Amino acid sequence: MKNHKMMTRAAAIAGAVLFAVLTGCATVAPPAGDMIAERAQARWDALLAKDYATAYTYYSPGFRSKASVADLEIKLRLQRVKWTSAKYRDHTCAEEVCTVRVDIGYRVGAPVPGVDVWNGIDLVEEQWVKTGGEWWYVPRKG
Repeated sequence: MKNHKMMTRAAAIAGAVLFAVLTGCATVAPPAGDMIAERAQARWDALLAKDYATAYTYYSPGFRSKASVADLEIKLRLQRVKWTSAKYRDHTCAEEVCTVRVDIGYRVGAPVPGVDVWNGIDLVEEQWVKTGGEWWYVPRKG
């Protein structure tokens, strides 16, 4: 009987420790770098899928206060350059501003006489800012 009590008590303590560890892990926020990488790649994934409504959710509150999802979609559909791939490369941060670098594959139709399509890859730098505890993409003016 004494052994049974000891085993029950040990199991209860082990369960409590496991619960504390698991709930502690669940509440730890991911490092800012992981969050930036995930959000930057998710925005590009949405853009490539032409899911403009989802992509729009990654844009800064300031941008969203001045442009609607429809505005963003129209602008992106009218551009001559069509994106074909995007892969997060890296980022550098200073407090609540990060520069994110992404390798972008693209296609341009009939860029010069005699060339039907031009395919390329370029490194793009984006600015992300932290506002209200969240990271947001800030598009360049223009």
